[in-house]
Amino acid sequence: MSELRINNITDTAGSSGPIIAGVSTVTSTSHMVMPSGPTEMRGGRGRGIIAGGDTSPTKLSSMEFIEIATTGNSTDFGDLSEAKMNLTGASSSTRGVIMGGLTGTSPNFSVKSIEYTIISSSGGSNDFGDLIGGQAKDGAGVTSEIRGFICGATQQSTYGNYGNSIEFVTIASTGDSTEFGDLAHPGKQLNAGCESSTRGIILGGYTGTTPSDNTATNNIQFFNFASQGDTTRFGELTEKARNVIAVSDQTRGVRMGGLSESVSPSAFTNTIDFITMASEGNATDFGDTFGLDLNGAPVQNRTRGVMMGTETPSGQLNLIQFITIQSAGNTTDFGDLSAARAGVPAGLCDINASNS
Repeated sequence: MSELRINNITDTAGSSGPIIAGVSTVTSTSHMVMPSGPTEMRGGRGRGIIAGGDTSPTKLSSMEFIEIATTGNSTDFGDLSEAKMNLTGASSSTRGVIMGGLTGTSPNFSVKSIEYTIISSSGGSNDFGDLIGGQAKDGAGVTSEIRGFICGATQQSTYGNYGNSIEFVTIASTGDSTEFGDLAHPGKQLNAGCESSTRGIILGGYTGTTPSDNTATNNIQFFNFASQGDTTRFGELTEKARNVIAVSDQTRGVRMGGLSESVSPSAFTNTIDFITMASEGNATDFGDTFGLDLNGAPVQNRTRGVMMGTETPSGQLNLIQFITIQSAGNTTDFGDLSAARAGVPAGLCDINASNS
């Protein structure tokens, strides 16, 4: 085997030193250009993170992660700035952004804060900015190539008064959110978001405008990333549902579980249905979740969609389950979280339909 020798290479600061010893010689007399920016620009891809939520009745600040391509149990990642649930997540290929949420004990208060974490590097979260609409919880999260959206969140200091606004942040640049448009059709709060490379799609949610009106909707609506404005009707789910999660690859959007019809009596559902995102129309049956599942964290790569954690009629579970997005069928066991968790945690992942 031939040996390799690399003599002194001058770095950007002008210092020099031996790198590798061997036979062949590579010498640099010019400065070596290193990758600029924080470590978020480098590292592995394919992680899914669950952030916050609750182990009823205790709100959580902890985050855990999985490698989506490989089944197994989750691993500790770090902590949010405070314990909170009912969160909205959006991600680029490097950063995960966590927007709004519900904190406190009694009474509960929603927050306007935005924070972020670097997906490839386990650790805590950092301050990002604030939502311009004020305190918000339960919005649908959607990601374009560079923007993270919160859609249809509740905007108030305690429970009540549903909102239908769409706000966005530029994920690479910290700062407050910007107004984008409104949900044009019923489906506010506790809806789910997914995306193609050009569209953001919102599935299900509430039709009501007050806390006493808990009626679910089967409405699906979309907006184009290139044009700020309100949503347009896309079609209908196979049932009326809220508290749902959604995952997507570059062509399909898939809704998993939720509460069907109204809160009282509770009607948990195990239905999975899907849409082809490029063509408006109604959803088609896909399969079923393991049980009657809602309020987990959705993460994905371009093959698998994963639900991390779940709430069932008998309580919360630590279950992680997944589907292969292009193959209709029931969910498959992936592994376990460290403890039972639900409560609308944020799902963050570094491979989305809209990013490279």
